[in-house]
Amino acid sequence: MPLQDLFTAEKPIPVFVEKCVEFIEDTGLCTEGLYRVSGNKTDQDNIQKQFDQDHNINLVSMEVIVNAVAGALKAFFADLPVPLIPYSLHPELLEAVKIPDYIERLHALKEIVKKFHSVNYDVFRYMITHLNRASYRQLSICFWPTLMRADFENQEFLSTTKIHQSVLEIFIQQCQFFFYNGEIVETTNTVASPPPSNPGQLVEPMVLLQLPPPLQPQLIQPQLQTEPLGII
Repeated sequence: MPLQDLFTAEKPIPVFVEKCVEFIEDTGLCTEGLYRVSGNKTDQDNIQKQFDQDHNINLVSMEVIVNAVAGALKAFFADLPVPLIPYSLHPELLEAVKIPDYIERLHALKEIVKKFHSVNYDVFRYMITHLNRASYRQLSICFWPTLMRADFENQEFLSTTKIHQSVLEIFIQQCQFFFYNGEIVETTNTVASPPPSNPGQLVEPMVLLQLPPPLQPQLIQPQLQTEPLGII
């Protein structure tokens, strides 16, 4: 189902996404292998099935492990007809992340985020804030193929996978700058060269941020008013 069909003014974040994120943050945000180890596939499918039957389902009462909920959340985004980060903006994102000056790179990425459809923007901000709370590099490795929808059958695409990962890693790392008008978080080298094609090299190390209190999606309103791109 398209993301826009799951959006309401009262609930800008899909209920399923909100329930999964709240469960993960309440019960297992620091779980080893979160989002890397997806848990039992049957449990993942059952979570979605039970939710489809009753949107008020309490995940705690289902007695499932946090990895299964994390897997169900990833599956939600993987099953969207169009990825949360729209294909139409991938070329711009990949070019922006190559900018040698780190500060200039961040500002270029921030301008591209303004082009997101408002629905995508709200959900993307919500998810990046959640991923930042867990705040470790493995999240960018585990989640970029889901949010950007990897095309592993494309040989040209395979040569840029590390750059794709770097895009998401920067968004997670600089969450406050992109979405909460915060300052840029200094890293060990804020003017580092753009991420190379060498898979053995990564961009600046992840930094744990001090974020606002737990998310209240119903209070989140898009700060950036842009014209929809018809990307959903």
